[in-house]
Amino acid sequence: MSVIVKTDLEFVREKLKSPFGFKGRYLDELWQTVALVATERHTAVAPATESVLWSDGAVFGENPPAAANALMMTVTARALRLLEGRELVRPDLMLDALLPSLEDYAEAVCGRCVAPTFVLNALVGVDIALWSLYARENGIDSFDGIVPPYAKAAMAHRHAQLSHIPLISYAVGEKELRACLDAGTALLKIKIGKAVSGAPGSEEDMASMAAWDCARLEQIHAVAKDYRTPCTKDGRVLYYLDANGRYDNKERLRLLLDHADRIGALDRIALLEEPFAPGDETDVSDLPVTVNADESAHSVEDVRRRLALGYRAVALKPIAKTLSVSFRMAAAVYEAGAQCMCADLTVNPFLAQWNKQFAARVAPLAKMNVGCLEVNGNQNYITWDAQKALLPAGVRYADEDNGVFTLDSDFYRTSGKLFGENGYHAFFTKKS
Repeated sequence: MSVIVKTDLEFVREKLKSPFGFKGRYLDELWQTVALVATERHTAVAPATESVLWSDGAVFGENPPAAANALMMTVTARALRLLEGRELVRPDLMLDALLPSLEDYAEAVCGRCVAPTFVLNALVGVDIALWSLYARENGIDSFDGIVPPYAKAAMAHRHAQLSHIPLISYAVGEKELRACLDAGTALLKIKIGKAVSGAPGSEEDMASMAAWDCARLEQIHAVAKDYRTPCTKDGRVLYYLDANGRYDNKERLRLLLDHADRIGALDRIALLEEPFAPGDETDVSDLPVTVNADESAHSVEDVRRRLALGYRAVALKPIAKTLSVSFRMAAAVYEAGAQCMCADLTVNPFLAQWNKQFAARVAPLAKMNVGCLEVNGNQNYITWDAQKALLPAGVRYADEDNGVFTLDSDFYRTSGKLFGENGYHAFFTKKS
């Protein structure tokens, strides 16, 4: 029996190249926590990107950014303390045992109810460290080796390519947009829902937001409409609109979709992500686009609930909701015959590599010829190249080329190197 005998935690604040806007607010840095978990025989270290704005906008809005980040990291620290002395079993089962008490702890620390994604985001590094440790203790040296039996059918694909999805945030101008398209981009993830005027949630805010979104989509479509790509079934560049829960009702959302139809962009919308707040129960089955769940889906039950409301796709975020939860969600989506894809959280290169392993194994979107993966850390981090240098020995982070990540036999054969020691061990050896 292997028992967890030691845990530890460090963090680093990574600055962004420019303010990053979504959910009507902006980030200028993201904290990377680094979790260490050890048994008597092995030690595993995993860095994670924690985004309070993405996981719980209310916690972010009620606290200074640094304080909000510290609150989430406190939950990470609590999880590590709870692991000490426990038997190391399959990590998805370990998370099941931790989550109830951690949710209570997070609410006590934050002084309010928190979104389940807040706790899951705090657990990403802990979860990956546990899977790495579990693999070493059990002689597993590949990503396929850790996929639980219930998720194997959902993760049976072996894509030769993944179409790179860049993020088109509020501040991305025409020059940057053209650079993405010239580089071979097939699917643009476009942040909508910008706060323009009025108090958040007010009629003025909602009306000005919808008007801005219409103008923004028209601006982007004017540039993208003439580009061609082999990655989509109709050869045209597609759009992935991410509202991050900003719309207040379906009627207002229809204003955007009607405008998209008028300008010839409606059939290019591959996904419309999270238009309403996570707790909203609006049925979207009558909307003329595929609606995708993100923050509202953090369990199998949530996936089923969203699908019952007419959602036809789910964003898997093993780098934001944990590998453990994502394995189960992928299985539920597959069983329902719905779509899924792997979205980013502006994560570090280590997590981007894990996300790539996950995305390589799930079915392509309905409008795509290949798999796809969102990566935007290279667009946003000042220290992206320095972060790549911290990857495990033998793991080379390959940027996209001509709009795609190429996945050869070596990519699948050497996936186990993600389980090896990496540069983030230095965060802890310095203290010894």
